[in-house]
Amino acid sequence: MKQLFDVLITLHIGGGTLGLITGTIAAAVIKGKRVHLFNGRLFFYSMLVASLSALVISNLPGHKNLFLFAVGGFTLYMICSGYRIVWLKRNIGKTIHGFTYVDHCIAWFAALFGLFLVVMGTIGLVNKNMFGVVPVVFGFICINYAREDHQMLRGKTLVRQSWLSHHITRMMGAMIASYTAFLVVNVQIQIQWILWLLPGAIGGFIIARFLRKFAPAKIAHSTEGS
Repeated sequence: MKQLFDVLITLHIGGGTLGLITGTIAAAVIKGKRVHLFNGRLFFYSMLVASLSALVISNLPGHKNLFLFAVGGFTLYMICSGYRIVWLKRNIGKTIHGFTYVDHCIAWFAALFGLFLVVMGTIGLVNKNMFGVVPVVFGFICINYAREDHQMLRGKTLVRQSWLSHHITRMMGAMIASYTAFLVVNVQIQIQWILWLLPGAIGGFIIARFLRKFAPAKIAHSTEGS
């Protein structure tokens, strides 16, 4: 079991570190160019390794960690939905003519996992554990994104008009998670839960600026994926 843990923790740290680097590069360079696309792909796969390894590590005997499990699941949803929306934008109407079971599974995973986070955080707060604020906040974010996903699946928003905003918020959210993990591991303060929320607050401001610059709101007049 120790050998398995050592392998998984190495994959987790390596994936998270690579994700931190490539995600920062992808966010900083000109969007749509080769450097952005290359680093974006590396970011997706590195964070996929980091999140999946976190889910397994958090359930190993002697290493059970509910919050590591929560962050792993949250990150997994963010990168999968952020990467998937680009694939949908390129393929709906060309190689496929609507959403598939993969899209529905991602949306329902977000809804159920977000509910799980809210319940776990609320239980912690009831027991006077202020760290419960963290999963509650992450849970409501996840539920809100699930709501957006279901609106798109029902044809209330269009892939071609909403894909960029979805991509930005999801992938930037996953990058914020990597920065958060880095801070929590390497910085020790008395009120530790602040480190879990501060990157999200700063990142939310950056995401809002990115959305105003690259994905201004559009009004949809037709349906898609039905």
